[in-house]
Amino acid sequence: MEELPIKNFIEKVASPSPTPGGGSIAALAGAIACSLAEMVCNLTIGKKKYADVEEEMKEFLNVFKKARKKFLNLVNEDALAFDEVMKAFKEKKDIEKSFKKAANVPYKTAKNCIDLMDGIKKIAEKGNKNSISDAGVSALMMKTAFKSAVMNIKINLKSLKDEEYKKEMEEKIKNMENGMEVKFNEIMKIVNKWLD
Repeated sequence: MEELPIKNFIEKVASPSPTPGGGSIAALAGAIACSLAEMVCNLTIGKKKYADVEEEMKEFLNVFKKARKKFLNLVNEDALAFDEVMKAFKEKKDIEKSFKKAANVPYKTAKNCIDLMDGIKKIAEKGNKNSISDAGVSALMMKTAFKSAVMNIKINLKSLKDEEYKKEMEEKIKNMENGMEVKFNEIMKIVNKWLD
């Protein structure tokens, strides 16, 4: 799916097919957030004014580049997982297993999002200040990706009978949601201090 031109991908989302859906869009938003973070790193590297943070920016560039590829894989993975749910219903077997898998993919997306927020904070703090709005948009997109992924976890959990699994996953989500809010607000404070 990542090989599709943007126009074709968007048309595929708009079609009557349930895949790609919200989970794939969540992962795509994460990939876009990473690409913006990479751009800030690239606009910082090689600038005399930012020579003291160049090595750190190179490290973050590598981190976000790898994460972008991971998110793009999750765009496909999410669509395939939901295709399995539909197949399970059709064949009337492994429905519980398929819903767990469908919840687990957006969980991976959400986890990746929260893991990357500290890196976005660093590039907002230390990166090229002419690109601080891009660091801010990266944080906004990452939060959007996270919240979108969480919605997709929750909708799949609703179809599960395994209460223990649901409870465990709900607890993880709650902790991540609190963490995301704190990290996002910290980044926005840095960005807005510079923009205001």
